[in-house]
Amino acid sequence: MVRIHTTHIATPSHPTPLRLSARARKLMEASVSSKTQGRKHNNIAEFLDWAHQHRLHAKDVLPASEVTLCEYAAEFGGKLAGASVKGKLSVIKGWTIMKGYAWQGGDRLRKVLAGVERSAPPSSFRPEREPVKKSHLLVLHAELDLSDTNGLDCCIATAADLMFYSQLRAGEILPTNSSFSRYNTKFMPKISDLSKTNAAGSKRLFLPRTKTSQMRGDKVMVPVQKGSTNPILSLDNHIRVNELRPSDPLFAYTDTKGTKRILTKTLFLCRCNTIWGRHNISRRTGHCFRIGGTTYYLLAGVNPDVVQVFGRWKSSAFLKYWRNLESLASLHLHRHHSQQSHFSRVSTENVTRRHRRSTYRK
Repeated sequence: MVRIHTTHIATPSHPTPLRLSARARKLMEASVSSKTQGRKHNNIAEFLDWAHQHRLHAKDVLPASEVTLCEYAAEFGGKLAGASVKGKLSVIKGWTIMKGYAWQGGDRLRKVLAGVERSAPPSSFRPEREPVKKSHLLVLHAELDLSDTNGLDCCIATAADLMFYSQLRAGEILPTNSSFSRYNTKFMPKISDLSKTNAAGSKRLFLPRTKTSQMRGDKVMVPVQKGSTNPILSLDNHIRVNELRPSDPLFAYTDTKGTKRILTKTLFLCRCNTIWGRHNISRRTGHCFRIGGTTYYLLAGVNPDVVQVFGRWKSSAFLKYWRNLESLASLHLHRHHSQQSHFSRVSTENVTRRHRRSTYRK
């Protein structure tokens, strides 16, 4: 497949692009992570390859006419999910705007995308990720060596408890590299980012960088829980066993050679899934801990609004991760009926008392 770069496409004479300054372009590029930028570059390259194969003229590529956009979207009909194709077009739209041109997509493109969505094959949809459950944490605690001689296993148990009960994203606390020298405390938490235990028995953790708060970071609650999976006890034990100092990474541990290392997301998930596999528990990803914690609180009867704020879910995005929908619906409908019955009973009692008082006065 021949690659065409944007520099190979002649700038069309009409329309004239509205140029941004170098500073403005740099800030636009900084609006997304380098990982996201990489995916966008791949999508643009894919579009340019398609345009080259179809021998399109430059004026039909940048800016892409609506006919070009419709034909490109139609290419994925019966192959990809509608959301995937919309994502590809969204990248092309951003690229077009960044180059200073107006977006040409309109009603015809929207109708083509709707058709692509309706024609998507079942194989194009990713199976829903199963949440981690509290019972899975109990399996980990039973299988891991949580003695004072195994710093790694103590670290893994703590990360699992914290990610579940605090509804954390794995990437917020676990890096991709185990080297101390490459650990950046501007992006990842250290021991001193963990507060002292409050009167209620819980702690707060400052996350220097999150998915939705890249610069200011965010604070999350580490709630006290009953039983062996209590994240407060796990944290205290992890810090003690691994002899961590305030400046150390939150999930540092001492390996079998006495060297301080950092727990990575890959090692963490590999260890968890190896243990769960022996118990016929299907493979879980890092995000499964977050949605598992959310489901746990919803099933426990915690108000969804509280769960949303606690888990730092934007708008109602977390609703699509509700699992055990039948149980959740029954639970909240039961609570609703109980509240209605209570209010009805109180109202009836108030009316009866007022009636008795008025009768007595007469």
